[in-house]
Amino acid sequence: MKQMEQAEVLGKVIFFNQSAGIIKFVGPLNENSDEIWYGIEWRDSSRGKHNGSFKGKQFFSTRNPTGGSFVKPNKVEFGTNIWKAVEDKYIQNDESMKKTNETDENEDSLLYSNFDVKKTGLQIKCITLSQSKISSVEGLENISSFFPNLIEIHIDDNLLNSWTQIFEMLSFLKKLKILNVSNNFLAYDGQNCRTFENIECLVLNKMNYSFNDITKILKHFPNLNELKICFNLITSFDKISLQYLKNLNILDIEANPIFEWENIQNLGRLPKLEILYANQIQLEKIEFNDCDYSVKSEYFQNLRVLTLNENKINDWKSINELNKLKNLQELMLKSNPLCQSEQDGTWRQIVISKISNLKMLNRTRVERDKRIVDERKASEIDYLKRFAKQWYELKEALESADSSDLKEKCEKNLKEFYYDHPRYLELVKIHGATEKIETEIKPDTVKSNLLSLKILNEASGKVIERKIPSTIEIKRLKNIIKAFFKGEFTNESINLFYKTSKVPDKEYELDNDYRVLNFYSIENGDTIIARH
Repeated sequence: MKQMEQAEVLGKVIFFNQSAGIIKFVGPLNENSDEIWYGIEWRDSSRGKHNGSFKGKQFFSTRNPTGGSFVKPNKVEFGTNIWKAVEDKYIQNDESMKKTNETDENEDSLLYSNFDVKKTGLQIKCITLSQSKISSVEGLENISSFFPNLIEIHIDDNLLNSWTQIFEMLSFLKKLKILNVSNNFLAYDGQNCRTFENIECLVLNKMNYSFNDITKILKHFPNLNELKICFNLITSFDKISLQYLKNLNILDIEANPIFEWENIQNLGRLPKLEILYANQIQLEKIEFNDCDYSVKSEYFQNLRVLTLNENKINDWKSINELNKLKNLQELMLKSNPLCQSEQDGTWRQIVISKISNLKMLNRTRVERDKRIVDERKASEIDYLKRFAKQWYELKEALESADSSDLKEKCEKNLKEFYYDHPRYLELVKIHGATEKIETEIKPDTVKSNLLSLKILNEASGKVIERKIPSTIEIKRLKNIIKAFFKGEFTNESINLFYKTSKVPDKEYELDNDYRVLNFYSIENGDTIIARH
């Protein structure tokens, strides 16, 4: 593209050396020079060198102190139009065929090489034009004509610079339901009042938007049921703006600097929200301030799925708080400090015990099949046993208190126990209290956790006998078995099964790497089979 006039160039998005940026300055850097430079703010702020200044003079401003550069005009690309990008990706560019077809009087018979528009165009429902250097929406009439049934388009990571361009595109694509415009420099001027009721899913990742910026856009999409706004600058959600999300079912807010639970609690007022992805939002704790543990919260009434991976949650009280959610069934909580507080098997049991309706934890189902094992029941009984000693001691201290001051102190201690374990009495009612004798520490406790098992390498027929911890994860057990049979499995993956003397003709698969061994009710003398 030839060098443009200054007024035309400012605000354009360009491509240079594998990076996109917006032109924020055009002109000389020195009063004694006529040499023209473009001042660029890069989409990737680490790509630049400064904040828009040169030799102490500020020519333009950037969000990040290293977000700017100066580039010579003849070095940049201004991109292409959307129809050209479609041709390049979906239509083989055969010049001789193109010339032949361009002279054809019947436009409906156009065949671009091996691409039959009349047949294939009708079938195409999704177009992906990511990283196609699109800067113009010229040619939209061709897209709407050739792809009349288009319902999904991805134009993320391009060189578009205005929501006006997006609204113009949507005016042509009337059947579109899914729109992804992520990682574009899209300015909003507020002059367009149109709404697009057909759009159900909107993806606005990596836009450097605050929620106030996003609210301006949401006005145009009243029927959204899915919104993805990851890797933005969102810090909180105000009540008024949420009116535009009254139909929302799925929301993804990953990697926004939210920090505090109170900053997202307003999302709990969305009447139809069922799935919330809140990974990497630097969250440290969860707290519902509208109720105690005896009732359910008024927030997130219909939330079924919550993901909180890679946050900073480090206290069990936050897990207690999640039990206030009326319909929570699936939880993802990987890579939080709390996950390191216990062995994986024990940690899982505690979470299951604390959240009564949980059916899926970290993508693994909470088993309720009584023919194999009732994981919830087993977890809750183990939870009762784990804290029974402390419970009995606190109750006995209260019963034996011989002064009002001591009694008050003991009541406070027991109250704190129930605050830390709000489901404890509920679980006692369900399963019965742990017998006090079971809380006594025995010398052979560690030994009792070891299972004497036979391990069979099915390929070689070799059998060894080993004592294996009952709480070991299946994934780790596989690695240990490989070590037992050095060189016989090399780097091959293995599957594990077991046989019990009670049912010698039947095999049971150890089918989940993240389960612990005693989940499968394996007993002393049983045989584990290692199979390629």
